[in-house]
Amino acid sequence: MAAVVAVALSALPAADRPEDVEVPAAVDDPGVVRVMPLGASSTVGVGSPATAGYRLPLWQRLAADGVRVDYVGSRSSGPDALPDTDHEGRSGWTAARMVPMTGGWVLAAQPDVVLLHAGTNDLLQGAGARATAASLDRLLDRVFAAAPHTHVIMAGVWAPLPKQRAERARLAEYLPRVAAAHRAAGHSVEFVDTAALFPAGRTADGLHAGPDAYRTIASMWADRIEAHLGVRPATGRR
Repeated sequence: MAAVVAVALSALPAADRPEDVEVPAAVDDPGVVRVMPLGASSTVGVGSPATAGYRLPLWQRLAADGVRVDYVGSRSSGPDALPDTDHEGRSGWTAARMVPMTGGWVLAAQPDVVLLHAGTNDLLQGAGARATAASLDRLLDRVFAAAPHTHVIMAGVWAPLPKQRAERARLAEYLPRVAAAHRAAGHSVEFVDTAALFPAGRTADGLHAGPDAYRTIASMWADRIEAHLGVRPATGRR
C-alpha cells in the first residue's frame, strides 16, 4: 500500500501534496469497503444532526445487507448511534474551494468508494452551471490522481434552489457528460440525477434535507454502492 500511495502522491499537483501521508491500518482489509462521504453541509448532516444526515441510515442499510463499511475522511462528527463518524464534509464550501484540497484528502484516506455531493454552494454563490461543472471536473481529476482505482458516485444537486432553478437544471445536463469523459479516460464514476429525489416539502429549512429526505438519500447511495459491489439487497427491499 505504501508503494501505491507513493505513486499517487507523485501524480498529484504540488499544491495538493500533504507533507505527511498516513496510510490507515485497515486499508488492506479486503472485507471492508472504505467509503468517503465528500461534500458540504449535507455531508456533515445539517438538517438532521441526530442521523448525521444520510450517514447513519446509510450505515444501517449497508450493515443490514452484510456490507462492512469504514467511513473515511479527516473530519469526524455524528451521534453516538453512528459507529463510525468519519467524513470529508465542509459546511458552506463550494466545489471550487474543495478542488485544491481534495487530492490530499483522498490520498490520505484511500477510499474504495467516494460519495460526492457538491456544487450547491457554487450555484448559491452565483457560479453558473458551466463553471460549477468545470469545478467538479477538476475535483474528479484530483480524486483519480490520488486514488486511481476508486469508484465515485457523483450525485446532482438535490436542494430545491428555486432562485437558481435554471442553472440547477443545466448542471444536471452537464454532469453526465463530465462523468462520461472520465469513464472514457478509464476512471470509475457514475452520475445520479437527484433533482427529483424528494419534494421541497421534505427539507428541514428550504435548503437542507430533513430526516425523512436523508433516509431517501441514504437509500439512493446504498443502491448505487451495492450495485457497484454486486451485492443483492436484503429480501423484501426493492
